[in-house]
Amino acid sequence: MSALKPNSFTLDITPHELRLEVSLCCGMSFRWQPLSEHEWQGVLGSAELRLEQTADNVICHVVSGTIERSVLHDYFQLETPLVPLVAHWAKADARLAEVAPAFRGLRVLRMDPFECLISFICSSANHIRRITGMVNRLCQHLGDELPCGGYSFPSVSRVAECQSQQLRSLGFGYRAEFVVNAARMVQAQGEGWLESLRGVSYQEAHTALQQLPGVGAKVADCVCLFALDKPGAIPVDTHVWQIARRDYGLFADAKSITPKIYAGIGDFFRERFGEHAGWAHNLLFAADLPIYRDRLGC
Repeated sequence: MSALKPNSFTLDITPHELRLEVSLCCGMSFRWQPLSEHEWQGVLGSAELRLEQTADNVICHVVSGTIERSVLHDYFQLETPLVPLVAHWAKADARLAEVAPAFRGLRVLRMDPFECLISFICSSANHIRRITGMVNRLCQHLGDELPCGGYSFPSVSRVAECQSQQLRSLGFGYRAEFVVNAARMVQAQGEGWLESLRGVSYQEAHTALQQLPGVGAKVADCVCLFALDKPGAIPVDTHVWQIARRDYGLFADAKSITPKIYAGIGDFFRERFGEHAGWAHNLLFAADLPIYRDRLGC
C-alpha cells in the first residue's frame, strides 16, 4: 500500500472481518452514502469521514474534524472476531451456511444510542430509502452544519425543543409526535440515561425503552442490538417473521405477530446461534433484502 495522505489511517482489518458495502447499507445506520463501489461518506459525532475499502484493509479519510482510530474500532465492534462466529453459526444452521459466503464482513454496528433510537422510531412501517431521507432531513434542519457540507446528528435537547409540526413538514407523518415526545422523555431522564442502559440486563433495557413513545418490542430490540451492547437481541418485524416461517417452519399458520410469537422467534434464534444471535439474525435479514439479490445470484 502506498503512503497514506495526512488525516488518513487504516483500521487494520481484513474484508473477511469488515466489509463496508454490506455493513453500512443493510438497515442499521442510515447516515452513510456511497461515493463509489468501494467508498462511503458519513458523519460520526462531529467528524466528516470517507471510508475506503481496499483489497486487504479499510482506510478512514478524515474530511473535517478529528476522530481517533479507537472510535472507529468501537463503532464497528472490531474487538469481536467475526470469522469464528460465522463458522460456529454455519455449523448450526444450513440456511446461514448457504448465504454467509456472500456476506463476509457484515458486522453489527455500535451506534450512538440517541441516533439509533430516533432512527428506528422513524423505521415504523417504512423502508430503508425513506428512513434514510427522513434521518438526513432531521440532521439538516436540527443538526450542526459541518465544514464540508455534512451535518451532525441533533442533540437530545434540540429534538426535544422541536415542534412536531416542523417534523411533519419534513415528511415524518405520524412519527413526528413520537420523535419529539421520545426526545423529551429521554431528556427528562437526565443526561447519560440511554448510555447507562448499556450496563443493565437485556430485559431491563428492553423494558425501559418501551416506556418511550413510538417504541415497541421491535424498535427496542433494534436499539438494544445496534447501540446498547445486547448482542442477543432479535428484532422481529414482518420480514423476520417471513424468514422464520419460510426457512424454519415457525408459526406457519399464524395470522399476525403476537407477543408470544415475537418471543418465540427470538428464543429460537438465541437457542440456535448463542450469545451473538442478534448478529446471526442480522446476516439472515440482510440476505433477504432485495438490494442483495444479485449478490446471492437470485
